[in-house]
Amino acid sequence: MWTVSRMVCMGLLAGLSLADIYKRRIPLKCLIIGSLLAVGYQIFIGRGDIILILGGIGVGMSFLLISRITRESLGYGDSLAILILGIYLGLWELLMVLAGAFFLLAVFSVAGLTARKMSRKLSIPFFPFLSAGYLMSVLR
Repeated sequence: MWTVSRMVCMGLLAGLSLADIYKRRIPLKCLIIGSLLAVGYQIFIGRGDIILILGGIGVGMSFLLISRITRESLGYGDSLAILILGIYLGLWELLMVLAGAFFLLAVFSVAGLTARKMSRKLSIPFFPFLSAGYLMSVLR
């Protein structure tokens, strides 16, 4: 079911996807607004289990560590968005979003490599796949 919070989240993800595709940068202001909205949602509206929310935060922190270790092969903006989604969704819903995102990214990558339209060294924006993974989890 589409609630106002889901529509706002999808709108932010869609806008950030466009920024990632065209500019290859994620505006920090949008991430700050998203984090404030996620925290506000959990404080005032959310009825999520605090353990699951902390689990989502842990997944986001893990992705920030991965960004650091890989020297931003997965950008900090992507990892911060995963952290924000972890606050908003909690552990299990975040893992469903990530599973969908990585599945779609794998399909896209295999198709592109098979058709010889891209090389292994091509940098692919992750936000569109994160947005699609979120949309898949909402529509399930």
